Amino acid sequence: MSSVQTPPNEAAPSPLNVTPSQRAAVVIAMLGETAAKPIVDRLDDAAMANVAASLETITYLSRAQLIEIVIDFLRHLRQSSGSLRGGPESARKILSEVLEEPRLQVIYGTGDVIEEEILPEPATTEDYSRIWQQMASREPAHIAKYLEGLTPNITALVLKNLDTTLCSELLCMLPEEMQTKVLGEMVNPPPPTPEIDAVIARMVRMEFLLAPETPDEEDDTQLMSVGEMLSLVPNERRATLMNYLSQSHADKVDPIQKGMFEIADIPELLHRNQVPILFKALDQAFILDVLLCLQSRYAKVAEHFLSNISNRMADQLKSELERMKPLPDEVADAVEKDFLTKMMELKRDEAIVLERPEAPEE
Repeated sequence: MSSVQTPPNEAAPSPLNVTPSQRAAVVIAMLGETAAKPIVDRLDDAAMANVAASLETITYLSRAQLIEIVIDFLRHLRQSSGSLRGGPESARKILSEVLEEPRLQVIYGTGDVIEEEILPEPATTEDYSRIWQQMASREPAHIAKYLEGLTPNITALVLKNLDTTLCSELLCMLPEEMQTKVLGEMVNPPPPTPEIDAVIARMVRMEFLLAPETPDEEDDTQLMSVGEMLSLVPNERRATLMNYLSQSHADKVDPIQKGMFEIADIPELLHRNQVPILFKALDQAFILDVLLCLQSRYAKVAEHFLSNISNRMADQLKSELERMKPLPDEVADAVEKDFLTKMMELKRDEAIVLERPEAPEE
């Protein structure tokens, strides 16, 4: 059986800037050891050197690029017009080229039988409709978040398998710049290809359905960290930033505000039994500077601290504070910022608890 010759007018690199040789090398690499071995065994040293060289020239390919390469490979495979002639002579010729002589003799009854390990036949079918039903049962916000990470053409292939109502809802939840691209792919789709649909279904199952469903909790944690960061921004600048967030990211404001607090909020956020824990974690000289600032700027906060520690310690601190001179405004600002930073660190380390009480239900 003669090998297929590469046509002189080889196709130009794809928009991914991946040459046909690199695509072939990627497909071989993605097949895995078991599936790729029969192909590799058919390649001579020069061809294998070309595959190795092609792999070495690839720096990095994302998951979306790998999927596109596989889809492109399947599309070309379906368009192939190759043929195969059978018959005894053709069969013997084909087998003589792919089998070693001992195995060839066994098949044609001229050698000893060689016992081979029988491997289970890999599954070749899957109930893909169940995959789309499972996906449709998830929260639309979670589905949309997953689709945002896909390329528009892959997203369009996923959406075509979902109910029209859900598809419309998901399309509206995608980023505005992505909506038009996805819609364009849906208006002008590629020819229906079962092999591509199978690849997409398996991808959705592995990346979305089998993945733990905890994105909201992670998002809230991140947003609360943003709130902590904004707590350290000067009041006027913080008000401007929060006004921007309220207009542009209104759905993110609540978790941000949960993580944000000012010194004036401390009596509300820090329970009285947490005050001794806080004082124990801080250096006494630093506590004196903090209390000195609080007495002149946030008297209620200073009283909250001093009234929730031992009487002996409170009397000692008050005596020290009477002998201290007021701090310059710039120094006092720096002390307050350092104090907030240390409180946030202690909160993250779970040394203290800072919680805003829930509003009573009406």
